[in-house]
Amino acid sequence: MPNNPFVIIGVSENATQSEILDAYKKKRAELQEHLFDAGEAGDNAARKITELDDAYQQAMEIAMDRATVSGEGESTFEAVKQAIRNKNPEEAQKALDNISNRSAEWHYYQSVVFYEKNWLSDSKKQLEIALSMDEGNEKYSRALENLKKKIDGSRPYEKQDGASDVYHQSTSQGRSYQQRRDADAADGCCAACQALICADCCCECMGGDLIRCC
Repeated sequence: MPNNPFVIIGVSENATQSEILDAYKKKRAELQEHLFDAGEAGDNAARKITELDDAYQQAMEIAMDRATVSGEGESTFEAVKQAIRNKNPEEAQKALDNISNRSAEWHYYQSVVFYEKNWLSDSKKQLEIALSMDEGNEKYSRALENLKKKIDGSRPYEKQDGASDVYHQSTSQGRSYQQRRDADAADGCCAACQALICADCCCECMGGDLIRCC
């Protein structure tokens, strides 16, 4: 029986954290289909799931250590953070695209970029991926909780004539969407306050100062 965690998961030893996660989920789902089989088949599936879980933890630790040694640590995202501080999500996206290791932190910053674009559904998905790769991370958990509150407080809108920066709402089938708040005089003040509070939370999670006045 192989002891190499990468062999157990079915990926190369140079696999990224994202690749490890994808392979782990796929293999675990296959094993779970046989978990309640009668006799030895069910017992064997249970043993393999335990072995796979252990291998996943080991492989992720190795991949994270490798990313740190190669320089793909927190400093790697400095260009992304700076672009976000400058309210330039397109530049932040370019900086993210140049990072080869799609770690949990990468998905966290991708979530922040999507949030800056007001793509709340996509932002939430990226935070969920970050948490699945680094369970128990307080920064990711807090950001996801704040984002869920933001999404729950959002409401549908209709595109206004002459609006040049309006995003499309998602459909009931769950497609990704780009959504912006109405700018009408009646609720503009409340929308602005809510956006500032949520942005400030993201700011604190990143350890930076995205909104200089907060």
